[in-house]
Amino acid sequence: MEVLESHGIPCEEIYGDRSDALRLRKPFRDWLQANGRSDEYQAICDEIDARFTEIETCYVDEAQPFPGSLECIDILHSKGLKVGILTRGSRRYAELALSRFDALYRFDALVGRDYSEYDDAKPSPKAMEDFASELGVLPEEILYLGDNVADFHSARDAGAMFIGVLSGTADAQTWES
Repeated sequence: MEVLESHGIPCEEIYGDRSDALRLRKPFRDWLQANGRSDEYQAICDEIDARFTEIETCYVDEAQPFPGSLECIDILHSKGLKVGILTRGSRRYAELALSRFDALYRFDALVGRDYSEYDDAKPSPKAMEDFASELGVLPEEILYLGDNVADFHSARDAGAMFIGVLSGTADAQTWES
């Protein structure tokens, strides 16, 4: 929001009071186009992405593997299964976090929000489709573990199977409903 406003883009006019809508770039791209400023879109997106990654990497030292997760990944690989990460974070952040505990090599695919057009990141089903492509499988062959509702929507809308876990923003009641 700060980046958009620093470029004179009226967030309240474009997005209203829906903070969840700020995840989408199409509304401000449309606003830029309607106001003869389409040529600014990519530079503004690059600035937003750089700011997101800067904020994420400030906290990379706090990243820890979930207990038993690394061993689980090794077991899945021993059974011939592919394992990957689909994150709303940037690829750079994910690589830095995984490198902290020497886990990057364990994954067959790593897809972050910067993999494709920003609006195609989770919760868009396109994110899961891109992830499946990187793994070399179909979305319906994926069993996706997620810890928030965006994970669920991305998986469900792409046809992937989903298991909700309690390590993130969703609680047991969320997954039961």
